[in-house]
Amino acid sequence: MGIPEYDSRPPADPSLDLVPSPRNGRPAGTELPEDPFTGEPLAGGLADDLSAAAREQRARRQTRARVRRGFGTLLSRRRLSHRRAVAALVAEDDHISESRDLARLTHGETAIQAVGKAGADAELARSQRHLEREARGADALRARRAELYTRAGYRAGVRVRHPDGGERPVSETQQDEAAARRQIEEETARGSRKHHRLPWWIGRIPILVLLVDFSLLLYFFAGITDVNWGSPLSADLVFAVLLAAMVTVLSYGFLAFAGHRLRGYKDHSGAVAFTELDAVTKAACWSSAAGIAVLSTLMFIRMRAEVLDALGGGAWGTALVIALALAVVSAMANFLVVAIHALDGSHEVARLNALSAAVSGPLGQAHEMREQADVIPHRIAVTRRRARRAAVEAITRAGHPLCAADQAISAARAAHQGTGPHGSPASDPNQHEHVAGYRDPDSVPKPDLRALSAALVHIDTDLPEGPASAGG
Repeated sequence: MGIPEYDSRPPADPSLDLVPSPRNGRPAGTELPEDPFTGEPLAGGLADDLSAAAREQRARRQTRARVRRGFGTLLSRRRLSHRRAVAALVAEDDHISESRDLARLTHGETAIQAVGKAGADAELARSQRHLEREARGADALRARRAELYTRAGYRAGVRVRHPDGGERPVSETQQDEAAARRQIEEETARGSRKHHRLPWWIGRIPILVLLVDFSLLLYFFAGITDVNWGSPLSADLVFAVLLAAMVTVLSYGFLAFAGHRLRGYKDHSGAVAFTELDAVTKAACWSSAAGIAVLSTLMFIRMRAEVLDALGGGAWGTALVIALALAVVSAMANFLVVAIHALDGSHEVARLNALSAAVSGPLGQAHEMREQADVIPHRIAVTRRRARRAAVEAITRAGHPLCAADQAISAARAAHQGTGPHGSPASDPNQHEHVAGYRDPDSVPKPDLRALSAALVHIDTDLPEGPASAGG
């Protein structure tokens, strides 16, 4: 009987660490015997037991089935189940049945990370709709602000009616207003009293006189035309109204004209130089005096008749006093109309008032537009802060599926190869602006953040400046 010969092996180096044997206990480099029925290598090591080979083949088929079912279920769902993911990865490792480099991902681990990335993308897509609304709102506010500033700038080119005649742009009319104001201020500073204004309540007296004269004249003419106050709507009342309006408006207009002419001869002492009046002004003054006398006489006669009719013929003294008082008061009121128009300010002040009234409308609109535009940045800032909070919350939610995928991979490795999360340190979500997972962000797939970044850029940046020019 011969002695069997064995291959010689090199002695083991005691300085090297012992390498753990594979899970099947077969030495490395040993060839497996072939199955005589199928021709495939047997998984039973050096043993030639056909039943063991059959069990090994059945176990591999079951492992393949578990891998197929596990990953089929995972990839058909949108959400990652930790239990199913770990079971599928362990089944894949059992199917590989060899020690492998943990620095390289298997197909199953890549698929699990792809599922986590899909979940992160879904979270970002849901948040992107909210950020898109915020971005559209911010763009609308910026466009409104630019529109208001542009329209306010063009208000300076609006043509308005100029007091000196014709129309001029608001900017030029505003320059005339500034020049008139400087002239008045300079003359006033040098001691001139020409431009002094009367108290505001005195300036309202001519309107009151106009209304009172119209009411009295309407009553007097209604008595002359025999208006029936039981049914006043008649032709007699219309005729009385027309007479009262004609007399009142014409007399008031002429009195105002006389006062306006006298104001042109007002010197720096604040008095009217009557010795320098021209012929037109003198004629206006004499005509105003005649009109005041006629109106006073009409008031006297009509009031005396009313009192006598009310108190009888024996009350002629009372009627005389009342009628005379009304006539004097009427004369004083009409004279006051002339005096107020003559002494209230000057022609320069009146021109300044007309210039200010001409530009007040467009300038007031421009100021209101600028005011509305200046408060818009605060609303944009609120929108920006709200969008930033929503983006951070979206990134945090998007990190959960990736973290779950990383934890499933680490748990599967711990269950099969005895390695776990201590092999790769967890990432710190506060150190970068990316989706935070369990592993280093540089070693895992990242979701698509371009839409979210574009929305944040549009929210944070202003609109491009366009050509802003005021129309002339």
